[in-house]
Amino acid sequence: MTPKKIACFVEGQTELIFVEKLFQEIAGYKKIFIETYKFQGGKANRIIQPHKSSTIKDAPFFVLLYDCGCDAHVVSDIRKQHESLTNKGYERILGLRDLYPKSLSEKGQVEGGIKGWLKLVQPMGIPIYITLAVMEIEAWFLAEWHYFYKLDSRLIPDFILQELGLDLINIDVEQRPHPSQDLDEIYRLVSRNYDKSENTSQEIINNLDYEFLYLDLVKSVNQLKRFIDEIDSFLV
Repeated sequence: MTPKKIACFVEGQTELIFVEKLFQEIAGYKKIFIETYKFQGGKANRIIQPHKSSTIKDAPFFVLLYDCGCDAHVVSDIRKQHESLTNKGYERILGLRDLYPKSLSEKGQVEGGIKGWLKLVQPMGIPIYITLAVMEIEAWFLAEWHYFYKLDSRLIPDFILQELGLDLINIDVEQRPHPSQDLDEIYRLVSRNYDKSENTSQEIINNLDYEFLYLDLVKSVNQLKRFIDEIDSFLV
């Protein structure tokens, strides 16, 4: 059986861990084989280093997942790999990056630049879909507020609202200017800190409620819905 193949380019380590887990949760661990790679070096001398692969070899779906190292490289790395992935029989390419350190006021400009580039390259190969996780992917973690009290039983929404004035149940997380700073302030309520390390990211991603994320958050977090919709349309 020849698997359906998709390539996904993300901007960093946290996104890599999250997207790998998201594919596994949506597809089912026995139905998907994932290989991850990391780009290194500047635009002129990019090197692709193998990272890891899952153990399910004979799966109906195959994901090639790249950590591009920063948001600036996501589009350029896709551009360089587009023809090769087309020739190798991949069905589509997904890209995931955020806006920070640019401001929310620059969102339209960034999206316009991406759309303009896509119009030029789309006719020449497989479809490319790029999702902008607005300011930072941590906005999606803020929205999935259940995981906080898995880390510490004190971190319920009412306590966070009382201490920080941050209403996790009702805020529009896509309008938060610096979601990773919001996470850090929440962590500090229980004498911890959010440091973007691999261990911290892994802890968060392992504790997310993927059923809530998949069934409920997509109703209020537009860019998350867009990204999951692309995964769903591939996994058929």
